[in-house]
Amino acid sequence: KEEPAKKTEAKADTKKKETKEAYLVIGNESTEAFKVLLKNSTGQDITALTVKTSDKTEYPASMMKSGETLKNGKTAELYYTPEKAAADTATQAANTDKLVNITYNVQVTLADGNVVELSSFGFEDIKEEAELCYEEGVGYIKYASKASGDPVTTKEQELGAKAQRDAAAQAAAAAQQAAQDAAVQQAPEPTYTEPVYTEPEPVYTEPSYTEPSYTEPPAEQAPEQGSESCLGGNVAIN
Repeated sequence: KEEPAKKTEAKADTKKKETKEAYLVIGNESTEAFKVLLKNSTGQDITALTVKTSDKTEYPASMMKSGETLKNGKTAELYYTPEKAAADTATQAANTDKLVNITYNVQVTLADGNVVELSSFGFEDIKEEAELCYEEGVGYIKYASKASGDPVTTKEQELGAKAQRDAAAQAAAAAQQAAQDAAVQQAPEPTYTEPVYTEPEPVYTEPSYTEPSYTEPPAEQAPEQGSESCLGGNVAIN
């Protein structure tokens, strides 16, 4: 009687193992790590994913291995171990019902190269599964709250964060332009100097003299004396 039950358990374990192996694993599993079954519903494949706390300015390297891709529509097992300071702050706030000042930011890179940042990823409140979406230029997640059991979406929060980032970028650009304009106004006015005209010195060129060439005229030839005189006859001279 026990054998059919053992076979059923073995099949269930095998099925669970096959299901687990079908998921892409991102991060390192540990007792301190948050675990989230993250479904990619961005409309594109994800080629990189990284997490940081909100008190840090730079994201660490991608948690995905080189060449790994989370296909659109597929689910990955995401493990994230927070730094000790962030974990202590979260634990203390949970025990005293205080607002957690440190939040978790997630950055993903899509297949087209677009980088999407989520300003708040509630690892502590996600019951088990979360769906990563991308609409209206922002990434956000949908999940069931561990505290209340209600469905949660962070879309409006991410739209607000995007508006703040855009406003900050515009303010920075305006400040830079104002600084450039002020620098131009403070620059000294260029002075005009009247050009000095100098009369050029005349340059005298000695005329060249060419000796005329003399050609001897041809000598005149005397007329030839004939035997006949001009009177038309022979003249006898006595």
